[in-house]
Amino acid sequence: MAAYDFDGHRFASEATVDYRDPDAPIEGLVATCSCGWRGGEGPQHIERGRPGGSYHLYNPYDVGEAEQAAKNEWLDEHITEFGPLAPAALADQIRSIGEQLDTLIREDQPMAALAAIRLSDGYFARQARDAALRASFLDNSWSEIGEALGISKQAAWERYGKARPQKTAS
Repeated sequence: MAAYDFDGHRFASEATVDYRDPDAPIEGLVATCSCGWRGGEGPQHIERGRPGGSYHLYNPYDVGEAEQAAKNEWLDEHITEFGPLAPAALADQIRSIGEQLDTLIREDQPMAALAAIRLSDGYFARQARDAALRASFLDNSWSEIGEALGISKQAAWERYGKARPQKTAS
């Protein structure tokens, strides 16, 4: 099961079976979203063990094709409700940049992540928060963090420092 994210929505495909026989083999995949949206209009089907509704099925004999079809349905029918999408290749590149930023943060290079985020004009808000908090944890000053983001130290602290959990005395 592959997963994809878009602005807080998480795609997943789920296997479906014939509603008349819950022990039947998987018939296909249905597109779902973390917000509760379910894809397709079609014959009655259920997830294993749960009553179902109308879901669109995909060819179970080619899982890659079925997975891509479910993802496309999620993008075309659900995510487009939230505004125009970048082409799939660009969306994949943006996801890759987010993953690279996460790697920099995990590898204790938050200042490099902050500098890259500055270039993005703030489109990586979660990573900016995570990198600022990590940089602060690693004893970078709020002046340094603000400078990396192209904002004042006060603005950096207001935006990210208030969210930092306070150290407790042991």
